[in-house]
Order: sequence, then structure tokens, then C-alpha cells
Amino acid sequence: MTGYVPSPTPADWTWLTTGITSGDVLVPGEARSRVFDMIRAGWWPTLDRLLTFTTDDRAPIRRTVLELLGDLSADLADRPEVADAAERALTDPDAAVRRTAAALLARAAEPGRALAALHASADPVLRIALTATLTWNPVPGPRELLDHLRADPTPAVRLLANIALFDRADPAAWPVLDARIRADLEASAGTLDAPGHWLPSTPGTRWARMLTVLDREEDCYAWAQRLAGPAESTTVQLEGVRMARAAMRRWRAGPARLAPVLAALLPTGAREAAVRALASSPAASRIAADDLAALLDDPELGPAAALGLGSAGDHRATPGLTRLMLDGGCQPRVVQAFRALARAGADPALPVAAARRILATRPNSSEPVTALRVLAAFGPAAGAAVPELAARVRNAENDTPDLALHALGRIGPAAAAAVPDLEHYPLARFWVTRDRALADQHLAARPEVFRRGRVADAEVLTWLAEHGGLTARQHGQLRSLFAGSGFPQVNAARAIWLVEGPEVAGELLAVLPAYLFDDMYGPEVLRTLAGMGAHARPVLGLLDEFIDRRRRGGFNIGDADAEMRADEMMLAATVAARERISCGPAAW
Repeated sequence: MTGYVPSPTPADWTWLTTGITSGDVLVPGEARSRVFDMIRAGWWPTLDRLLTFTTDDRAPIRRTVLELLGDLSADLADRPEVADAAERALTDPDAAVRRTAAALLARAAEPGRALAALHASADPVLRIALTATLTWNPVPGPRELLDHLRADPTPAVRLLANIALFDRADPAAWPVLDARIRADLEASAGTLDAPGHWLPSTPGTRWARMLTVLDREEDCYAWAQRLAGPAESTTVQLEGVRMARAAMRRWRAGPARLAPVLAALLPTGAREAAVRALASSPAASRIAADDLAALLDDPELGPAAALGLGSAGDHRATPGLTRLMLDGGCQPRVVQAFRALARAGADPALPVAAARRILATRPNSSEPVTALRVLAAFGPAAGAAVPELAARVRNAENDTPDLALHALGRIGPAAAAAVPDLEHYPLARFWVTRDRALADQHLAARPEVFRRGRVADAEVLTWLAEHGGLTARQHGQLRSLFAGSGFPQVNAARAIWLVEGPEVAGELLAVLPAYLFDDMYGPEVLRTLAGMGAHARPVLGLLDEFIDRRRRGGFNIGDADAEMRADEMMLAATVAARERISCGPAAW
């Protein structure tokens, strides 16, 4: 293999060599940021140095640098040497390196160059990798190319070509394409998610992506059910689970339609994937609750079942979730599940006892984030943990007791024993004692006009509005918060309603709808609107529009399952708020 000859470079490239050898250049961090900054600044010796690693004796090193170059491809569009290096690596002896090189060529070169490599190669690994990258988005050029690939001797290439043709085919031809994809599905398993693929996926996931893009809801449900059928092999059933999961993420009816299909797979070889799919959606978990509850003591499947049931507010999940909390680490889904259980009135004894044990054994550690958030979720019911929380405040390093103060504040008056330890934390002392004088002192020390509002200030002002009202100065502070944007404005809205009442309804309704269907702001906005009762009726049309959506809300969280759960949460909150607005009186 002929290596790339670099131009003269600085002597010290130790940091780059270390970053590539360790793989750090592929994950967020100093080494990766440094490479990106240097490339974007046009300091091309960095590129020269990177290219030398494409012929390293070690396959993992070659693959790492080719993947990094792929990540940099948008910044290297006018550097032909990148595509040259990718093309040379298409004959690499390592299959994963060839896949990575194929993906880089398809991203860094003109489409014709990658297509030429595809036509010239008889290597199935390379042909699949090139086709997978080229067909992720619509393929440029004539349809004849895809028609040619549909007759390829490699099943995965045929499958990818048929999937790509959906964009160009008349809907009347879709059933034929579906049938051909199904025919190559099992033979293609393991070829599209092998190491080195760009955006690896399985055949069923790739097929489901196209079905969801084309909004073929009923077809997606039908194929998920067929692929998950009892007569199918485990390989095919797993693709059925993946299709079902994609459908649930895309359409609100998905859990109701597919939870029974997934539950039927629990006695099969696809059981683990089916449990995880069910657990990913609180709605699906609620439908299959008894099936999941039967798995809670299973050492492999029990944790996922507990997460699903807990997210659905099923009290039976409490022991399993408690075990997960004891495993340690920061576990956001465990916290979310416990919050759902707390709202559902679950017995807090087990999780509170477990949290106390964690805090007692690690009083100075920053690790027990999950335990602290769980205690905060249970609020006053977590009062038994006050001694451990107080000890954490006393032993806090750098005067920063992190979440312990938040947990004590949520526990409230039941945490009175911790008051002596809160001398240096007046805001936390207020939330424990609910002594108005402390709130007044806090706000008196704050500016009369908030230029940069804080959520904590809005929360204190809201409490005062609920418990005796505001002084003129405090009202001005509240108004300055509402004049801002984001969380302070949203959190100030309810206090403004409580203080000013119906006269401010028009002003609130002019601002709050912009935040309505945001996964972070929405719940608080809905709470305010529900409190306004009949005065919020002008937003009923917006609420109905959201409630009547067939597709998910489209929250941009970055995790498909988290976005699905956010949509289910927002849908339930919207339905409840609509009921109060349309039927209930204004709470003022």
C-alpha cells in the first residue's frame, strides 16, 4: 500500500498521535476540538499529518483516522487528497477499514467517483458499504442506477436499492418493493450494522425509516406484525421489533397497535429486544403492564421492565427501580420513573431507605446524583432522609452542597431538623421553613429590576403570591422577570396571574403559546393556563391541534425514545389542561 507523503510539519505531534491511538479524536474532548479548530482555520499541516495515519500498520488506527476524516468532510470539501486516501483504502485487508473508507469516499468525493468505485468492485463488503452511504439520501443520477442495483448478486445491495426506490416510485409500486425487501431481509442481517459503516442500521431499521418518512403508518404496523409473527425466525422477529419501535416513535397510535405484538414475543428469542421496546414507551408499558411485571425478578430483563413500569406509574416497579438506584451512577431514566411513581402515590419507603444508605456510605461524594434527585421527587415523603442530607450539607466541599439543598427544599417543613445546617444558605432555609421573612430578605437583596432573571427568583415570587401577596417592589421584580424570556418568564407567568387576575389574561395569552409545546417549558405553561380556567379558552384551538396530531410532537431532544416519552407526557398534560380550561372555573 503506497503511503501519503506529508509536507513538512512541526516536530511535536504527540497530542495527535495519542488522540488517534486512544480514539479520543472520535469523541467530544480536547483532542477532537483541537483537530477541528486547526482544520477550520486552514492549517493544512494537520491534514497532512492525519493522512499519514491512513497507512498505519494497525487496522484500528487506520479506521479511526478515516472515520475522523469523514467527520471533517464538510470542512474538507475542497481537499482532493482526502478522497484519494479513501480510494486507496478501499483495498485495505481489514473489512471494517474498507467500510469506513467507502463511507468517506461517498461523503468526500463527487458522487460519480463513489459510483465508479461501486461499479468497479466485486467485493461484497465494499459494495454494501458504498450503496448504504450513497442511498441514505436520494441517489443522484438516473433511476437506471437503482434498477441495476436491484439485480445485484448481493442481497443487501438489492435491499438498499429497493428501499431507495420508494422516493421515486409511484405508490402503486410500493407493495412490489415491500415484497422484494422482505425477500432479502433475512439474508441482509448483520451486513448493514457491521463495524465501519457510516450511520449503521439493520435492514428492518432502514426499511422502517423509509416507511416513516413516507408516513405509511398502516403499512408499518402491518409489516411489524408480520415480521414479528410466531412462524418467523428470531432474526426476522428482531427486525419486526425494530420496525415496531420506529413506528411507536413516529405515530401516537403505535403503542396501542403494537404493544400486544411485542408482548407476544416475550416467550421467544426476541424477548430482550421486545421488552426494551415496550419499556421505551410509558404508553406501551401501561398496556403490557402485567407481562412486564412478570419479568421484574428476571436478572437480565427485570431492569428494563422496571423502567417501563415505573415510567407508567405502576407501583410494582418500586423494588426493581430501587435496585437500579443502588447500582450507582447518574441514571436519568431511573429518576424519571421515580418521579412518575411519586406522582402516582407510590410507597416511598424502599427508595428513601436506599437513598439514605447511599448518602451515608458516600457523604462527601458527588456521585449519588440519582439518590438525591429521587429524594427530591418524593418531597415531604422523603423526610426520613433529612439526617443524611444535612450531613451532606455540613460536609460539602467548596461550600457547594449541590442537590442536597434542592432535596431539602422539596421536603419542606418536614426537613426542619436541617435548619441549623442551612445558616449559609438562606434560600434553602426559606424553602424548608416557609418563613416569609426569609423570602422578603432574599428579594430585598436582589435588584429591583432583573436584567437577567433567575428561575429561583420566580419560584419565590410565586410562593409569595400564593401566600399573602407581593409588595410593590416585589411586583416590579416579578414584572421584570416576565419581560425577559425563557424559564424566568414562563415561571413568572403563574405568579402574575395570581396577583393581577383576569385583567392580564390577554397579555399572558399573547406570550405563553410560544412556549406551549416545548418539552422543557410546556408543562409549566399548561399549569398556568389550567389555572386560568375559562379565561384561557382562546388557546383551546392550539391545544386541540396538538391533541389531534397523528404523528409525534417532534421535540428536538436528540434521542428518539426520549422524544417519544416527552410527547406522551405532553399529550397527557395537554388533555388534562384542556379539561380544566373548558370545564373548570378560573383559579384566582
